[in-house]
Amino acid sequence: MKHYSCDLCGKDLADGLAARFVLQMEVFAAHDPAEINECDLGDDHLEEMGQLLREAEEMDLEPAPAFKKMRFDMCPSCHRKFLADPLSREAQKFDFSEN
Repeated sequence: MKHYSCDLCGKDLADGLAARFVLQMEVFAAHDPAEINECDLGDDHLEEMGQLLREAEEMDLEPAPAFKKMRFDMCPSCHRKFLADPLSREAQKFDFSEN
């Protein structure tokens, strides 16, 4: 028997009494076709790419994956919270006191 628990709060979902919700997300790079004009044809894009790669090496950047698929199990309470604020915008708001 597989064990399920809420990936947000950790609640045990394997008892069969609690409802379980599955969230599947895909993140991928958007591709908007670019317009090519006469000026673009004269540019040396190979040199530009080389420069970008050198800069990335100097900053020791690892590129993010172009595609990622994720799956999460959620209890009913976390499911409701997620649907109300899927991007957690409320958590990013700051409430500073007036000094």
